[in-house]
Amino acid sequence: MNTTTTAALADTLEQRLGDPYDPANPYGFEAVLAAAEAGRRPDGDAWEVPAGDPEPVLHALRAVHRRSPALAVLPPTASAAGGLVEALAVGACVGALDSALRITLRHLQARRLYGAAAIDLPSLRSLLSGAFADLLLCDVLATLAVRGTDAGPAERGAPARALAVLGPRVLQGALDRLSVVMGSRFYIRVGEHAAFQRLLSETQRALFEAGRRTPETDAAPVPLAELLADPGAAALCDPRLLAAAPGRALTGRARRAPQPGGPVHEQLYAELVDRYESGRSFDLARRALPDRP
Repeated sequence: MNTTTTAALADTLEQRLGDPYDPANPYGFEAVLAAAEAGRRPDGDAWEVPAGDPEPVLHALRAVHRRSPALAVLPPTASAAGGLVEALAVGACVGALDSALRITLRHLQARRLYGAAAIDLPSLRSLLSGAFADLLLCDVLATLAVRGTDAGPAERGAPARALAVLGPRVLQGALDRLSVVMGSRFYIRVGEHAAFQRLLSETQRALFEAGRRTPETDAAPVPLAELLADPGAAALCDPRLLAAAPGRALTGRARRAPQPGGPVHEQLYAELVDRYESGRSFDLARRALPDRP
């Protein structure tokens, strides 16, 4: 399936839902938060994702998750096997990490520490690039899973199993690190900081509800190295960037997730900022977004 076809459904939904940062947008963060505080679902049917082939549905679900994972309803797909449903549920949460990463980047650009912009601190830039690498890692696994791609010598369905086992922990770990970067302002229940709080809590529920559906997936080690060394994975994303993902430490004995450094960090950070400034999604599709910079 070509990229244009894959992105068309999500592009239509993104434009319908509009800029999530616009306070006048009935589908924006402020409207979503106000509805949640009132104990109701936001008005309108613009949130609905139509049924279709798995990959376009995945990207359309991300358009909803970028605003509120709790509002996403998984539609029937052309082949709704259990592994595919799990891949869609976990892979859609990449959209929530996209928004959380975007909010954190905006926050650090506006914040000043020690007389300089917080975004200029190398440690914070490295943390942002690490979250971006984790997002790409999960997207590669999700893309392989929804396409039904069997990578290399790994067993059949390995990408879907890897996503089910690792995806929730990788995505939640990235979100948790970003919440620390938000600092004390993370607890402010207004504006984008309140949106970040809600994204964090809703994503945690969505991820681990999805992860609990297949407890048997923890029975054997995940062949992540084999999966990511396969030409199919390498065609989706530069293997050097995936190797820098802190979430890869979850497959080993590392007690701490190492953040990217050196040229790989610089490449990740430059790509992250370029996508942010040009209004593009952070996932593999690099879709145009209605968000203001």
